[in-house]
Amino acid sequence: MRREVAQASRRYGIATAGVLAFLLCLSLAVWWFRPPTIDEATLCPTDRAISGHTLVIVDRTDKWNPAIADTLKELIETAQKDTTKFQKFSIVSLDSELLTRPLFSVCNPGEPTFWTDLYRGRRYTLRDFDQKFVGAADSVLEKLSAPAEANTSPIVEYVHRWLGRDDFNATVPGRHLILISDMRQNSQQLSVYTKKGGADLAPLVEREFGPAGRDVVFDVYFVAHGHDYNVSETDVRAAWDQAFKKIPAKYEWRQLD
Repeated sequence: MRREVAQASRRYGIATAGVLAFLLCLSLAVWWFRPPTIDEATLCPTDRAISGHTLVIVDRTDKWNPAIADTLKELIETAQKDTTKFQKFSIVSLDSELLTRPLFSVCNPGEPTFWTDLYRGRRYTLRDFDQKFVGAADSVLEKLSAPAEANTSPIVEYVHRWLGRDDFNATVPGRHLILISDMRQNSQQLSVYTKKGGADLAPLVEREFGPAGRDVVFDVYFVAHGHDYNVSETDVRAAWDQAFKKIPAKYEWRQLD
């Protein structure tokens, strides 16, 4: 009788230990795979660094053909979809105000998973991804498509200001800068419309971008607007080719048709 009681107690103890071990493992798994805490406004993690930053600069210092609006929208939507989880995606307008305040700047929260649903609820994770990240950028595109112009086009100086920002400086990994512009630099420091403007662009870019621009992947989308003032795309591209080699930095030159 005593032996049976001892065996029953042993089995009970083993079962209890097994249940406790399972609950401990489950708790550890839930803690280990917990999603990071995110900021409600930006959807960026508050307890870790962002995983990268894609910045789209739309140069609106020269009027362009409104017919490119659909192409512009497609380009920006594709760039947004290409971002990875917790990578920031920002859209800014280079215009007469010369402000670096983004029109849109939100991190990709990632599509809902079992763990995000467990911690925050699927309704909220879907809302963050569909409405705050994907859908919120649509309203910005209407403003960007509207024609605008300014007396100067300080492209180099504007990029320089972004390279110094906390969320786009050299400490941020995976930086990608998409520049939609006619690329005709025109400021007090340098204008490509002067006799030696193109030749002096490389030293200016090297000085203004410096080491902060070396790890950035640049994608240039050239916008033809018919106001070239005898400075052709060929001349402009040749000047920027030399400029990017001076940094040096990876870059691609494409036409925005």
